Amino acid sequence: MHFILLSLFWLLVFFSMMYVLVIVTFTIGWLSTREFKTRSALILPDVSVVIAVRNEQKNIMRLLNDLRQQDFPLNQLEILIINDHSDDATVLLIDEFMTENKNIDVRLIHSKGEGKKFALREGIQMSKHDLIVTTDGDCSMGSAWLRRLAEFYIEKKPKLIVGPVVYEKRKGFSQHFYWLDFMSLVASGAGSLGAGLPLMANGASLAFEKQAFLDVVKSQSGKSFASGDDVFLLHAVADRYGAKSIHFLKDPSTIVHTNPPENLVAFLSQRKRWASKATDYRSWWAVMVSIIVFVLNFMLVLGFFMAFYKPLFLIIFGLFILLKILIDFPLMHYFAEFVNRKKSVPYLFLFGFIYPFYVVFTATSSFFFRYKWKGRNSLR
Repeated sequence: MHFILLSLFWLLVFFSMMYVLVIVTFTIGWLSTREFKTRSALILPDVSVVIAVRNEQKNIMRLLNDLRQQDFPLNQLEILIINDHSDDATVLLIDEFMTENKNIDVRLIHSKGEGKKFALREGIQMSKHDLIVTTDGDCSMGSAWLRRLAEFYIEKKPKLIVGPVVYEKRKGFSQHFYWLDFMSLVASGAGSLGAGLPLMANGASLAFEKQAFLDVVKSQSGKSFASGDDVFLLHAVADRYGAKSIHFLKDPSTIVHTNPPENLVAFLSQRKRWASKATDYRSWWAVMVSIIVFVLNFMLVLGFFMAFYKPLFLIIFGLFILLKILIDFPLMHYFAEFVNRKKSVPYLFLFGFIYPFYVVFTATSSFFFRYKWKGRNSLR
């Protein structure tokens, strides 16, 4: 038993060191990414906004109104909404918007397949313009969003642009946990891009060349998944065009807000869905980061339960958790400042002790338990 305890300790040391290297890489990448400033007036490209929706009657009008109010020439914009078999009033609301806003080029397409990824693919293939922008049906954004994405594309000419996304503000203690978890994912993705190591993205704010999408779509991994359009596209573009072809748009005016989960059950279901996609990662960096994060958290959970046998491990558990929190803090602080969520950061010192159990639960349960999403059971 002494050998097992000693081995666990040194495994904790090793994976903690690896985790430190990963988070330091993210943090340096974030700090090295400059905030975007337009140097001069630019000729904007034509843009197709593609949105896959399913059962978004509570949110779709907010999104459409935000798109209507964009500081972008309407004659250079088309909006394609792909209905992924909604069974609520989503379609009726979209029809109503189209009737009342005939000056905007809006098209409603009923998906022939099933799942967000298939729906997006249909919409992109039917789009008229060379620059594609995607978002989700439950999102909202400021009026500068499209213009800044287009200006960034003109100046930098990337194949793929990843924009900042955060949860909407909601009241409640649990919301801070949701915010911190989601911010950690978006900040890690942004920092990793800044370091030249594409890791993850969020489809709520992406822009890319239509031809680039068509070139890589056949080689994308994760074809068996109905969603995962964002991360698999990121990895496919990086694989074909190189990491330097993907940029994070560091501009507060382009922050997209998306709805947080309604409750803990919805939150865990969403995270299990996201975690399940890691099995199809082909990027060595994404695989390595996933393994390091999971194993470290698994070791921390194991260390906690070992404390029932050897109380000393409770102190070791606490010290390693504190080390992890201190390593996470700078990146979380910088990103929270950027997205105006600074009030949530102090909760890191509380939720940091819960986080390992949450990571291990979501990662393992994603392989053994079914989850529901948009009224569907375990759509991969």
